[in-house]
Amino acid sequence: MSHILLIEDNQANADMMIHILTSAGYEIRHFIRGLEGVKDARHNKPDLILLDFNLPDVDGRTLALSLRKQMAADSVPIVACTARTGAMEAALAKQFGCSAFLPKPFDSSDLLDVVASFLKTRT
Repeated sequence: MSHILLIEDNQANADMMIHILTSAGYEIRHFIRGLEGVKDARHNKPDLILLDFNLPDVDGRTLALSLRKQMAADSVPIVACTARTGAMEAALAKQFGCSAFLPKPFDSSDLLDVVASFLKTRT
């Protein structure tokens, strides 16, 4: 089973994403604060990280860069899931080490498609 780390401070968004992803067979670990998520990523080595950029304790772009540097050998994909939209924001996400960019709001098929592009679902 693939393990996904979700760093999202909006509980309603997190609940929706967790429901969609667990229904598709993924295991989710969720953190509201970015620094707690980084600590978990170091210890539990997720297969994918879904990262909001608007977090209460740290800027998500800075967090993505930190995660990328710390986990470079593992090449863990980081998907920016953010309300910061537009081509400029997508380009910045790439510069800060994100593997993909998923602007909010998104529907369940968008989320599942981007996750499936990096992970296989449980059979």
